[in-house]
Formats: sequence, structure tokens, C-alpha cells
Amino acid sequence: MRIDILTLFPEMFTPLQHSIVGRAVKNELLQLNIKNIRDYTGPKHGLTDDKLYGGGAGMVMKPEPLFEAVADLRRSPKARVIITSPAGRLFDQQAAQELSQAEQLIFICGHYEGIDQRVEDALATDVFSIGDFVLTGGELPAMVMADSVVRLLPGALGHDESSQEESFGEDMKGLLEYPQYTRPPVFDGREVPPVLLGGNHEEISRWRREQSLRRTWERRPELLREAALTQSDLQLLADCQAERRGRGQVWLALVHYPVYNKKHEVINTSITNLDIHDIARACATFGLAGYFLVQPAAGQQELIGSLLKHWQYGFGARYNPDRHEALSKISLCASLAEAQAAIEQQTGQKPQLVATSARPTPGMQGYAEMRRQIAEADEPYLLVFGTGWGLTDELLAEADWVLRPVYGVDDYNHLSVRSAVSIILDRLFGEARESKASRD
Repeated sequence: MRIDILTLFPEMFTPLQHSIVGRAVKNELLQLNIKNIRDYTGPKHGLTDDKLYGGGAGMVMKPEPLFEAVADLRRSPKARVIITSPAGRLFDQQAAQELSQAEQLIFICGHYEGIDQRVEDALATDVFSIGDFVLTGGELPAMVMADSVVRLLPGALGHDESSQEESFGEDMKGLLEYPQYTRPPVFDGREVPPVLLGGNHEEISRWRREQSLRRTWERRPELLREAALTQSDLQLLADCQAERRGRGQVWLALVHYPVYNKKHEVINTSITNLDIHDIARACATFGLAGYFLVQPAAGQQELIGSLLKHWQYGFGARYNPDRHEALSKISLCASLAEAQAAIEQQTGQKPQLVATSARPTPGMQGYAEMRRQIAEADEPYLLVFGTGWGLTDELLAEADWVLRPVYGVDDYNHLSVRSAVSIILDRLFGEARESKASRD
């Protein structure tokens, strides 16, 4: 493989002369060429950057030197020309695998306010970002990507199986890598797990798989959606969730007042039978501790009371035990404060209030972060959903956290509250919950 890196600061790439990349060059597995973009300015163009058309702060890298540089360095018609940009596709192990199959990679390291768009339009085969943060230039991302690609080249690591067993490697199939230990067996009072000292390779393999699953569930649960999981893996994940259950319990509240209507007026909405049944079933499916219906209107309370009596104590409880189990989680209260007080009386702690809204606002909490926070918590949580056109601004201001809206393929997010509840509960508690199916 040949890798060419176009940069304004060639001296930054000294680290690539060492370790695995340096050894790959020495063993002739890799041709590495660091080229200064200024070599392609010459008397004709002179500069590498210029002012933005349309006005604005900062400078933009000019297209002429980059077009000349790529034309000069291209050795293969199938060369991948890569721009590093925070606006690019997120670089991951799959991308590294793709690039490792190429004959030639040409990295263009951006600087200043970016690169003239015509370079991307005409030359780039790929635009990659290494994360949602801003760096001074594209040199560090280029180094990261080059290192990740080179270690996948046959012979680069000395033992090809090493790359397969790492986090995101082929054998790990998207899971984080298991903990690693070496001598001494006891250090500072901390012991190496006995299974690693016993010499039973089957038990060691099983232990490593379990540790990878646990670590992924605790640190990067979103990766489990794409991981290839066996039935025993699912059982282990269910056990992980069961171990945490009972520490930080979670309730759900469906608020009928105060909420907005389409005109942004504060109203009290009426109950619907579907909201009662479907949300109760979702709460039971995902193991929530309870479901509060927040409705202050006396007439509505009477109607809800009659329905709950039928399913919790009457004929419905005997006719459909599964529905009885779900609706037994429901409590009726006149206000959200009353629901909070009921949880505090039961647990001895005031619940953390997690509100939901379809209106995007600054400071909203992501689902992966909230999932991790709830899983590690010792205090109770109350998830709050609004009917009508959503919870009022005053109620949202009282919340400790507000979750981001649920979006699909575009900006349309007008889901029913029942659908939103199911989606959000799955994002916060899905796949790792213990279930009858996983126990059978």
C-alpha cells in the first residue's frame, strides 16, 4: 500500500516513523510519503489560502495547489482521496477495513476555515471525521486514520490475529475488548482473575466473551444493536440488567394537565383508552416500577377509576391476567408533584425528573448518556410524557433533564405519545432486560 499525506505541517508526522507504521515501512509493506502543500504553490499561485467569498472570518485553502498535488501523487486510478473534516462521515473500524483494501490513499489535511469546496467535489472519494469536536487542522485525524489502516495490513502487527481480537476487530464483531492482565499475579492488593491463571482455554475464552459483553453494555451500549449476539450473550446481558435493577428504579408519568394545544394554550386533555393500555404494557415490558396518570379533572378521574377497577380487581383481571399485570402498575394522581411525592414516600428519595419534548432546545440529554446514568444510579427516576402538543415550558423548566426529540429519517417527529413512549423506553432499557423468553 502507498499512503500520501498532503499537509502544511510535515513535521507533525514524525510519530508515524515509529512503532507499527514505521515497522511496516521498514518491512516494505507500506510506502509513506509526507508532502508539503506549499511545494505546489510556486510562483504561479504563491499562497495556500485566501479570503472567503461572501465574507466571513478566517481563510480558506485554495484549490489550485491541491489539484496539482493530487495529480502529481496519484499512482493508481483507484486511489482513495480523503479529506479530513468535522462535516465528514464518522471514521470507524468498518471504514478502516475498507481503506486497508485500497492500493493508494491520499490524505488532504485541511486548515484554517476549511478547503475550497471544489476540491471535495472534484477530487475527494471520502470525507471523514474522527469525532464531534473541533481540531486545529486535519493532521491529527490523518495520523489516527493512517495508523488504524496500516495495522490491518497483513504482517503489520506480526500476528494477524491481534487485530481480529481487538475492540471492533473481526472476532469481536463490534464489542469492546476484554480486560488484559500480565505479571505479577498480585499487585497493590489487586489480583489477576483466577480463570486466567488456570490454563483452561475454553473457560478463558468464555470469560473474555462475558467481559467484552459487560464492558460494552456498561460503556457503549449502542454498539450492541449491531453486534452478532448468541442466545447465551442475550442471557448474560439480561443478567447484567437484572443486577442493576432495584438500585435506581424508574417510573413513568403521562401528563394531561398542564399541556399545550396547537395554539400554544395551556389545556387539560382527555384520557384515551389506548394510552392507558398501550403505555401500561410498555412499562411492564421494560420493567418500570409504575405508571402515573396525571389528571386533575374529577370527571376524568372517575372514568379512569372505573376502567382501572375493571382490570385491576374485576372481571378483566381474571379474563386477561397479562393485561391485569400491566394495568396494575397504574396509579392516578391529580398533579405531577403528587406523583413525585408518592415515589419519594416509597423510596425515601425525591425522583430525578426526566421530561420529554418534541421541541428541540439547547442542553437536551442524549439517550446513550441517560441510559448509562440511570443504569448506574442509586436514586429513583420519573420519566414524564405530555399529551396534546406537549408539556408546558414551566414544567420542562422544573425537570432535571429533558431528552432529545425522537426523529426518524427527516424532520417529521409528530408521533403519538404511545409510539414515543415505546421508542424511548427501548432506547433507555431495550435488549438488556431480563425476560421470560431469555430464561426459557
